[in-house]
Amino acid sequence: MPRPGRSPCLQCRYRKVRCDRQQDTCGSCERLQFACSFKQPSGQKKDQKNAQSAPPERRRASRACLACKRLKARCSGELPECDNCRRRQKRCRYASSDLSETAVESSKPLNESKDMGGSSSPLFPIRRQEILDAIDRFFLHLYPILSFSFLHEPSIRQHCASGTLDHSLTLVLAAVTNVYLSSDQLLLQECKSWIHRVETEIWEHLHQPSIIRVQTLLLVVHYHIQTGEFSRAYMLAGMAARSATALRLNYERPELGFVAQETRRRVLWALTSVDGIFSVGLPEYETMPYAIVYQQLPSSEEEYTGLREPQTHPNLLAACFQVSKIQRDVMRLTRQLAISDKHLVELPGLVQEIQNDLWRLHSDLELTADFSISAARQPLKMKGSRWFARYLMASLSWHQVHCDLYRIFLPGYAEAVPTVIMDATDVNFRHHAAEMCRIHVQLIFKILCGVLKEADVPLLPLYVAVCTYQAARLTLFLSSLPSENTRITTESARGSAATALEILYKFFSATPWAQDIIADLERLVQSVGTPEVGGHSVHGDSARHRHSQLAVHSLIRQANFVDGGYELTR
Repeated sequence: MPRPGRSPCLQCRYRKVRCDRQQDTCGSCERLQFACSFKQPSGQKKDQKNAQSAPPERRRASRACLACKRLKARCSGELPECDNCRRRQKRCRYASSDLSETAVESSKPLNESKDMGGSSSPLFPIRRQEILDAIDRFFLHLYPILSFSFLHEPSIRQHCASGTLDHSLTLVLAAVTNVYLSSDQLLLQECKSWIHRVETEIWEHLHQPSIIRVQTLLLVVHYHIQTGEFSRAYMLAGMAARSATALRLNYERPELGFVAQETRRRVLWALTSVDGIFSVGLPEYETMPYAIVYQQLPSSEEEYTGLREPQTHPNLLAACFQVSKIQRDVMRLTRQLAISDKHLVELPGLVQEIQNDLWRLHSDLELTADFSISAARQPLKMKGSRWFARYLMASLSWHQVHCDLYRIFLPGYAEAVPTVIMDATDVNFRHHAAEMCRIHVQLIFKILCGVLKEADVPLLPLYVAVCTYQAARLTLFLSSLPSENTRITTESARGSAATALEILYKFFSATPWAQDIIADLERLVQSVGTPEVGGHSVHGDSARHRHSQLAVHSLIRQANFVDGGYELTR
């Protein structure tokens, strides 16, 4: 084929690309808006050809959007959307690590960029509409969960509207919302890069803690828990707790306005909630122990958000935190009794004090909010409510604490007190403990069965998985006791365990954190009728081992920390 008679333009020759040699302006220069040499007078062309002029600036982006990468298509790299996505009317996304920033943009700190307009940019890779959608979904589905209830919705929306919302908080809020509520793998991959960017920002300002940075850290911890990065979540939880104590969030500040005070309270109590996921009653793993908490319990949502409407729901956020605190006390008592080598005369009195605390909370809610925390039907009536997760948590945890308190008096159970204490305990009290366990575990399954029947149940807290697993363990064990101690049959226990597995499969099968409890419960169901059904621990273990043993749902256990920094030598 004969070569075209016309030479390529100087711009294409410099860039070593094919030139279509169109009249006046070649297609490549027209697309990239270069001053094509074909446009210039012939006399100037000759002079410019002989001159040692610099090559034209680079205008093709050294990046491709995620859709073009997936299709292995050439991407124009334009913002806010490339040619291919514009032509196909598809959503155009860029991975933040692929975005090449200009010299001016890279010289600016993150918090100086206020570009929260309609399109993403190299400096802020989320569009405004994506931020608004994430905020809507966060406050609808995640905010009702205890450990997410520390952001002030009116302030967040106001700052977002004015473009002054902290960029790190914005990125992590969107990432956490997506990782809990989205199944788009490309989007989730982007979220990973956003979290990396946020963590880099946190490390750069490690010596400058603030409320916003503690809130950001808390969301990062939740992100890593949901994605299975348990060791990273635990270490960052410790950093968040250290930042909170540096800011003295564990103390009241009466001189501050109400919203500021309440935000401090909620951040602090959310930290205690996250701490409970890790410590499971072991003080050495606590990042925010109750002993240093001098804050009041959170106020109602109507007060916090400034709604002028009368209070229509009980303050279940405060109630749930109260129950969590009682449950932590029960767990610590269980571990302390595991290493006791003598009978404690005051043990029945301690149990009665905890029971009185539970009934006092029950009475307070009935008197102030006309709400019965023990009623199994109450949370199921609130399925259409935005606060359904709190109704569910309040009732489940209230019943579960009773099970945790009385199961230690079941001979042969994994968490039972040592033999020396069990033998000295009154037989009638042990029968009473077995009956209390039976009553409350059956109420737990009554609530769970109602949840399972509904197809439109919103996102459930991780505690529901723990409660489901523990209730199934307990009911399987109770069915193995002599008939005079309990009225749970093997068939009904199998049915309850099947319900528990169905709930875990339906709501938590994709959660890395729940895989171990699902596997352990499957094993227990298969071993019905054997001594192993009592739990996952071995009763021949030493008291010291039982005291420090981590539950199967403990994130510390699943983090699997290993000291590999040295080798033992003889």
